Amino acid sequence: VSTQSTGDNMIVVHHQNSKTSLIFDICWSPAITTDSSNTLPLSVTRTPTLKIPNFNLKNEGASPAGSVTLFRPILQPMSIKPYQYQGRQCELYSSNWVVFQPGIIIDAKLGILWDLRLSVTKLAMHMVCSKPNLIKLLLHRRNYKSSIFPVIRSLVMTQSAPLSVVGDMFDILNSVIDDVLVTQEEMKTEVFVHVLNKDELPPNYKISLLLEYIRSLRVHKLRIHFFFYETLIQLLLRCGQLYRLHQLLQFQVLGDSVPLACLLLSLDSTYEPAFQLGIDMMSRLSDCTGIIDALLRKGHVTPALKCALASGQEEKCEAGKFLRVAADSGDNVVFYNTYRFFEGRVAGCEGSDEFVALYKGLFNEL
Repeated sequence: VSTQSTGDNMIVVHHQNSKTSLIFDICWSPAITTDSSNTLPLSVTRTPTLKIPNFNLKNEGASPAGSVTLFRPILQPMSIKPYQYQGRQCELYSSNWVVFQPGIIIDAKLGILWDLRLSVTKLAMHMVCSKPNLIKLLLHRRNYKSSIFPVIRSLVMTQSAPLSVVGDMFDILNSVIDDVLVTQEEMKTEVFVHVLNKDELPPNYKISLLLEYIRSLRVHKLRIHFFFYETLIQLLLRCGQLYRLHQLLQFQVLGDSVPLACLLLSLDSTYEPAFQLGIDMMSRLSDCTGIIDALLRKGHVTPALKCALASGQEEKCEAGKFLRVAADSGDNVVFYNTYRFFEGRVAGCEGSDEFVALYKGLFNEL
């Protein structure tokens, strides 16, 4: 004898003789198509099946109307959690049960009504499917995030799955178009912060995990939060993997962005080529103003002037800013060229009296 309930987009079949319940998710491919990549890879001998008639199915590839589709349960038969009433243990799967949809169970003899609820987090612990398939299964549940994050966190914190498998899980979460299943901020808080704070995990593993997540985001054309770039670069610097960092930037594995370019510019004291990598990135982003400011901060007045001319922004440049850097450089030739470049605008700039006096003192010209 069996009865059926529904809960959280799943069908629960209660088998009274064995006092167990079977859980089915009909969003998955039926058991008759076991070669499908969407079928849960269960290997249970003589697994009970759920028979559902097909009425007027018009989808391409669907079973003919009037046929029967067999579905396998998503996990081994399980029993409902024991329940006590007035200090007495209630008989589960009793012949006195009356079941109403979606998940109402009434014991007519005891006069008790239950509302059947499924603990997806606990169910996930017993599922024997592959981890990517488990993620797909959990995504169909209400409050799926409360069960997905523990699964991912457990895998990466214990390194119990290859990075390729973890990457497949990332791809599933990032592959839905026009809908954000799991935000990058949530992944940062629920997964990566825990990984980064666990000292027992090798730095190389943390680097590889970040690269795998960044790869998945880029494949699905999602804008990557700066946190992941910043954290990756800090880890590479801490591990002394400067050549690897250079390769990632040179071959644009890390996507161009103004915040990332600014970070590279600030790393020149730690890794000298980082400054030029930052300038190159700003050039690809056509951020001429950022390039000019970066060059001036380094005291490179002449290259900054050339950049302004090449971009047609010479009229927008602040004469005082250029003249201040040129004057502080101590290079008379640089100051002379800069002064003559802005000669018609010196009088109105900040510190004009100082620059005019310096120019006259050095070159004895009006």
